[in-house]
Amino acid sequence: MKIILFILFACLLLNSCSTINKVIEVDDQYKEIKSIKLRQQPSAYSVEKNGHLGGRSSYNLTANLISEIKSGIIPDTKIDFQFITGIRSDELDSVMYLVLDLEKIKLVSANYKYKQLMSREFIVPENLWVSIVHSKTILYRLYIGHEGIDVELTDSEMNKVREFFSRVIQQRDTLFPSTPEGKMKW
Repeated sequence: MKIILFILFACLLLNSCSTINKVIEVDDQYKEIKSIKLRQQPSAYSVEKNGHLGGRSSYNLTANLISEIKSGIIPDTKIDFQFITGIRSDELDSVMYLVLDLEKIKLVSANYKYKQLMSREFIVPENLWVSIVHSKTILYRLYIGHEGIDVELTDSEMNKVREFFSRVIQQRDTLFPSTPEGKMKW
């Protein structure tokens, strides 16, 4: 019984130290970069019924949300999706749909990496940050070739995505306050 409790305690300790689904802020004074990061491993399923017993195939996916401020430049906020797959001739498509409360928003990526995993990086425009914070549901739709992949977030994962974008907005507003109307130049 003591061994089981020890193993359970060890698993709990390791899980609490994990950086999965935690918003992390980093201030690297050497590189002069301030960043906010969130790493998640949400459920990703094929929309096609081609899995076991006619069910949907699942994918091993990691989503990294990153916002970096370098040298006083307003940050780009990115979502980097990484799939671990077997050998395929198809690549991860450059189009992703971000679905916020049933509203479909199309994002296009130019970056693609294929080493032992497929990876695409999508920039989330600043005008979507507040919408994401206030969305009740968040879903990503990706494509590998012609196969649609739904990335479904749990409530906990959605809350962390909202927290991430809230911190990004707060950091932007702190470092780059808006110009008062009386001081604007035409």
